[in-house]
Amino acid sequence: MSYIIKTNYLPAGHRLRPSGYYEKDTITVHSTGNLSSTPQGERNWLNNTTNKRLAAWHDCVGEGIVIRAIPHNEPAWHCGKDYGNKHSIGIEIVESGDRCKVLMTAAEYIADLLRERGWGIDRLKRHYDWTGKNCPRILIDKAYIKGNMDWNWFIKTVEAFLGGDEVIEKSKVIVDGKEIEVERILKNGFNFIKIRDVAEICGYDIGNKGSIPVLTKKQ
Repeated sequence: MSYIIKTNYLPAGHRLRPSGYYEKDTITVHSTGNLSSTPQGERNWLNNTTNKRLAAWHDCVGEGIVIRAIPHNEPAWHCGKDYGNKHSIGIEIVESGDRCKVLMTAAEYIADLLRERGWGIDRLKRHYDWTGKNCPRILIDKAYIKGNMDWNWFIKTVEAFLGGDEVIEKSKVIVDGKEIEVERILKNGFNFIKIRDVAEICGYDIGNKGSIPVLTKKQ
């Protein structure tokens, strides 16, 4: 696990922590709609006296961290539908920081939640699926998507964490200010680039000494 979980529940009776206990059957993904907020900032907002909205979440994910505000077996007003508020775990993803690292944290955490419950990827929903809202916009709105990290990419990444399968996709590396396309392999939460591609990018010939790769600077 490459993230930490910080439990910071709203107190019982808080206006944004409705009472009751409900079985969950899905996980709903949101993004915060704030390009500069952090998980702790989002948690602080729930207690801010100027916050008059009836909206909250169960968990908020940032780079390497998850903050829990409402227990998963309780409802949270997060998706605009009564059934979803009661029976779906609402997860906010921050829009600030290193986008790839934030989304990788979210994908790994969500995969862990699915695995703990014996659920498959079919249990994953977007806020959009409940109400048509443009959320999570960082995964479904071209104006906010970075690179190729859209909803389809996210689903594949969750699946990779969930099952340990390889995900191979086109990506880019920047060498001396120049963007170069490579194939990136995602497996068990790690990114791999073929050593042959790295050698070519850096101007090396590649051979081998037994099972050890040997790189020699091209003349």
